[in-house]
Amino acid sequence: MEKKTTSKNKGVIGSLLLIYLIVFIFFYPVLSVYFSHDDFFHFKASLTDGSFGAFINLFGFPNFNDRGYGFYRPIFREGLYNLYYSLFGLNHTPFRIFSFALHFINIYLVYTLTQKVFEKREISFFTSLFFGVAAANVGSLYYLAGGIQTLGATMFIFLTLILFLNGKITLSIITFMLSLGSHELSSTAPFLLAGLLFLKTPFKKFSLNAFKTLWPFFLILAVYLYLDVFKIGFLQTEEQYGLSFSIKKILNSFAWYSLWSFGMPEMFLDFIGPGFSLNPNLLKFWSGYVVPILFLSLTLITTVLIGILVSVKIIATDKKFLFFLLCFPFILSPILILPLHKSTYYLTPALPAFFVVIAVILMRAYSILNKRIVLVGRVFMFIFVTSFLSLSYVSVQLANVTYPAANRGRVAQKLISDMKTRYPELPKGATVYFKNDSSYPFISKEWGGSSKQAALALNNGDAIELLYKDPTIRVFYEYI
Repeated sequence: MEKKTTSKNKGVIGSLLLIYLIVFIFFYPVLSVYFSHDDFFHFKASLTDGSFGAFINLFGFPNFNDRGYGFYRPIFREGLYNLYYSLFGLNHTPFRIFSFALHFINIYLVYTLTQKVFEKREISFFTSLFFGVAAANVGSLYYLAGGIQTLGATMFIFLTLILFLNGKITLSIITFMLSLGSHELSSTAPFLLAGLLFLKTPFKKFSLNAFKTLWPFFLILAVYLYLDVFKIGFLQTEEQYGLSFSIKKILNSFAWYSLWSFGMPEMFLDFIGPGFSLNPNLLKFWSGYVVPILFLSLTLITTVLIGILVSVKIIATDKKFLFFLLCFPFILSPILILPLHKSTYYLTPALPAFFVVIAVILMRAYSILNKRIVLVGRVFMFIFVTSFLSLSYVSVQLANVTYPAANRGRVAQKLISDMKTRYPELPKGATVYFKNDSSYPFISKEWGGSSKQAALALNNGDAIELLYKDPTIRVFYEYI
């Protein structure tokens, strides 16, 4: 028994190491991408006088009007950015490594939870692999300001679910509170716990008594929502955060999040209109990427549809499968009603549910096909896995040259490097003026002139103030 357990553990470790290696091959360019835009805003907003009391105040519930921004995310926003800047300044490498570490932890947690629910190593492996290499991770890994929050929230959400299933209720309450302090998508966690409890409890024995352990989670959620909505509040005139309960718009958002989960690049949102009409500029500038992406996407969708047709009689009555099928849209529900604020980094907590569904369909279909003709089952799996990995890789490569956070990070790094080289020090209260330069090597016409690009990348004066640690510096741009 001991040898069998040791062998099993080695198998799990080997599987995870293989996944980590593939993920690193896909995403290692992220490590070199510098801070940009919102990162500098968060660094600036999280500055304190250095006292312990001021640091603790970062975890309070200040009103929107007092600080100019909303949502309660102090763990991976104010708290993290404050500690990081005091330790590393504007050195981006430790932050990028930390982001990668969170992703690796989440891969392990996804494997653990999936194994605990299904007890099938193949389903756990493919769920974790697909989650780890999905092109949707571009948003969470490249865009630090938002991505680090959803990565952290995902970690605490899955810790909450796993601890709850292990009967460690007190610890799961603590991790749930930490998840709420990371991102509001964590508000779905108590309902996920209720669903897991339903899976564990036979229907005949199911009653309200089964939910006795859940009331602290819902009470904490109610207090959190009250403080976040009524104490912090939000700016009603912020168009991008405008709520819409239109079924058509919600379905449109859900369709995009589903396509992004499969591996379609986020940038396609700007080039594909109603009825999936393509903007000709997409093929004009990016045909080398777009053609294989569209081909691989169609291959994947076709393969999944075949898998559903083959296994529908089994999966339609699988309570565990149906639970995760519902989890994907439910976890996304808080952002599906924000039609003007779509982004792949919001997908991070929901992606595991999406890939559990895909993995179950694949394994059920493979099992059925394999019983009929061995070769057909293997070909079916080979086509999906190779197509998915290929699509993810191509989409990630495209994002490396087009994703806004990546490009702005490169611009910001060069500007800051140039500033530090030319002006190692600046007098207190100095004035810095950026002029347009048509010969500047980092130009994107869509952003405007070089000074406007500089303003976007550096978040106006924030980066320069942080660089010289002088809040009295004034920064101007020739054109914004």
